[in-house]
Amino acid sequence: MTFITEDWLRDNFTLSEGSEIHLPADSRMTPSARELIEGRHLQVKFQDRQGRLFVETGSADKATPDLRAVHGLTSRDKAETAGCELCHQPVAVKPDTLTHLNAHVMVAKNDPRLAFRAALAATIAEAVWLQIEFAQTPLRGWLADIRSVLGNIMRADALGEPMAEQRIGELTADELHRLSHQPLKYLGHDHIVPDVSHGRSAAMLNLLRSKIREAEIAAARIYIDAGFQVTRPDIMQALNRLSSAVYVLMVMAVREGGVMSGQALKQALSGGGVHAD
Repeated sequence: MTFITEDWLRDNFTLSEGSEIHLPADSRMTPSARELIEGRHLQVKFQDRQGRLFVETGSADKATPDLRAVHGLTSRDKAETAGCELCHQPVAVKPDTLTHLNAHVMVAKNDPRLAFRAALAATIAEAVWLQIEFAQTPLRGWLADIRSVLGNIMRADALGEPMAEQRIGELTADELHRLSHQPLKYLGHDHIVPDVSHGRSAAMLNLLRSKIREAEIAAARIYIDAGFQVTRPDIMQALNRLSSAVYVLMVMAVREGGVMSGQALKQALSGGGVHAD
């Protein structure tokens, strides 16, 4: 049995509003830990030794909560029969040329919506790799939030659900925008153009940022129509701010003083910056 305390949660996650965290399936939470999770509106999934994911069912006040097995992406416990988008007939045996767009619809693999999914999946793969590479550094929490937001984008796209406001390092979209546009003022280092002199960390982060930009362009192809109307502004903004967040990390990776905490960045924003104008 694993006991989850408030201190343990703060040590292992950044706990940004609305992010998803995974806990051992045998977890038991202290009242303060559960209050923290509920206060931050965290999405909690429990994982057993076989890699299966579960969510709580019924009352969260029980000493031993009831768990229900779910799909990692949809959080649903039942698979549904999908139909072909073209002929509207159920697909009993999936051919190699079709794949799921969502739980109900299958489309051809040259569909541009799948191109966005593939770009997003590649971005998630890059983010997970960097989580491993930077597991023992101050970047760990930031990358956990970035991975969480990417998963929320994937879920919102697949299920057609709106995205809640996403935070990274407890920073809002507006705060990330300000930091990325005025790094000298708020981070103490001017804008950078990727260069070998910046070192390994900045170069690896730039790979992730490039993947995010590719996913953003793929999303634009399906979510901005011929009249320049944006049909999913929530997804487009989330991807744009992810790019901003990784750029901020790149600048912090090369600045004197290293990576700042979310709290320190908020103080810099509210105090007018760390660098005199």
